[in-house]
Parts: sequence; C-alpha cells; structure tokens
Amino acid sequence: MKILQSTGLLNTIGFLATLGIILSPNLSSAADKSKKLRLAYSGWEIGTAVSYVGVDSGLFKKHDVDVEELPIRDTFSAGVQSLLGVDLLIGFGNPLAVLQPVANGADISLIGSHVSFDHYGMGVASSISAVKDLKGKKVGVSALGTRSDLIARVILRRAGLDPTKDVEVVAAGLSPSRALAISKNLVQGAPLSPEVAAEAQKLGIKILEVKPVPVVTDLIMTTRSYIRREEDTIRRFMKGYAAAIHHFVTKRDDSLTILKKYFPGNQSVTVDTMYDSFVGQLRPLPELTVEAIQALVDVGTVADQRTKSLKPTDIIEPRFLEELKGSKFLKDLYTEKVSL
Repeated sequence: MKILQSTGLLNTIGFLATLGIILSPNLSSAADKSKKLRLAYSGWEIGTAVSYVGVDSGLFKKHDVDVEELPIRDTFSAGVQSLLGVDLLIGFGNPLAVLQPVANGADISLIGSHVSFDHYGMGVASSISAVKDLKGKKVGVSALGTRSDLIARVILRRAGLDPTKDVEVVAAGLSPSRALAISKNLVQGAPLSPEVAAEAQKLGIKILEVKPVPVVTDLIMTTRSYIRREEDTIRRFMKGYAAAIHHFVTKRDDSLTILKKYFPGNQSVTVDTMYDSFVGQLRPLPELTVEAIQALVDVGTVADQRTKSLKPTDIIEPRFLEELKGSKFLKDLYTEKVSL
C-alpha cells in the first residue's frame, strides 16, 4: 500500500513536472508581454491626477504596461533634464525648459497635451477698434510664460499679428493691474479675466470679445529615441491613459478615493475642488492643440532667438493620438455621444 502511494505520488509529481514544461513557455510569454515604463510627474495638475487614477485603478496594467512612478520636486524647471533616467514625463513647468534644449538639438517629443479653454476678454485703449490695431503697441501680461502671456499670444496670432515682432509684450501684473495700466495708457492692450473685464467696462475700458482660448496645462513628453525603441509601449500607454481619462470623468467617488491617497487627510477639500476643476477640462484624449503649442514656441522665441525657427510640428508626435481618435477602442469606451 505504501509502495502504491509512493508510486502514485511520484506519478503525480512527474505529471505536474511535465505539465509545467508544457505550460512554462506560455507563462513566460505572459510575463514578457508586460512592458515596464518609468513615468516622472512634474507638479499636481490634470495629467498627474489622470495618471494616479490610471496606475491605482490598474488600467495601465490592463494594457500591459507596468508603470514606475517618479515624482519631481522642481516643477518650475521640469523639462528635458527631467527626462534623464525616465521614459515619459507628465506635467508643465516653465515652457523654456522644454523649448530651449529642443532648439539646441535635444531629443524630445510631445505626444500629448491637456489644455483648458479660457474665456478672457481683450482690454484695449479707446483708440483700438480691433485686436489687429495693436500692431506696434504694448500688450500687458503678468509675466513671460504665464497663462496670461500664452493667452495674449493666441489672441494676437488669431488676429494675424506675430506676437514676437508685431507688438511689445510687457510685464504688467495680474488682471486688475493690467486694467489699471490700460486706463493710464501704459499698455494699449491686455487679456483680462471675465470678472476683471466686467469691472473694467464700468470704468470705461473697452473690452474686445474673443473666442475661448486654448492654454496648455500639461504636457506628455518623451524622446524620439524612446519612441523608436518602444513604439508599442507608447501605444499601450496612451490606450491606458485614455481609459484613465474615462475612469476619471465617469467614476468620481473612486477617482477621489485614489487621489486622496496621495495627499494628507487635511487636504481632502482641496482635492475635491481640484477634481471638479480638472474634470470640467478633460476631453476623451489629451490632444495636441497646435494654437496652444504655438504660444509656447512664441514665448521661447522671446527669451532665446534660437527657438525662432521652431514650429509646433517640430516638437510634437501626434500619430499615437491620431490612431486613437478614430479607433473602435475609444468608441467602445464612450458609449454615449461625445465630441472627438
């Protein structure tokens, strides 16, 4: 009886060993299928929040990408230097930290960007009838590379003006200070927030209405060499990222639970507020809006003439988003009608 049991045990072990030999290639293949990707975060913005949700909800892993998260402390200067030792960077600091190295031949490519569409008015002096009349005049912004600066440059380009040579862009402070500068004719134009524009009108300052202006809030960047080496990994990542956006906008409670894990409990109200702000700006894809990218290039040109020859197409790689835009994958995510 004991001999039979031993024999039976040996037979079982032998069977399992044989089964392991048969299955092990498949198990190995499954393990090899997942791709590792080192992702750096710069700041706490839309793209960072979406990525947190993508990692913690398992959506990147679902698309066979194993993401290693690496936060960056110096958010203002985050750019090409932050891509050393990582594969992707998500965030937005000083545009010059991206553009100046690119102008010097740095290997960098933008594969996605989040934008907000801001509703600003263009405050102008009484002698100005249209934005194009600002040619040769001074336009006030808060500072070089800030949101108001990027907004001003989009508005000026829409009017057919080159903001790098047709006007003089000067630092004039926040919206209330810019309105005051217009009233004293220190500047002849300035983008004003809706609230300040309404008050400025009461003081007799002319406000020209403009269409909503796209402004970059986050960039998703990598290197062209990484794209060449790991094109399929980028493609998987962008699918996971698109799925994370959908999760973010459709599953509020779950997304908030994830986001609050990254912050102390006493900041919960702030996270709720930030979530509500972000979700209103999200679109199905982090599309590379050329107008907004051009504004970044314009800022770079002012600070460094070597960026003057750059065009948005020189620094973006839109094909991964283009593939997703018309894909069954995206349509299956959004069963309701959405604008893609």
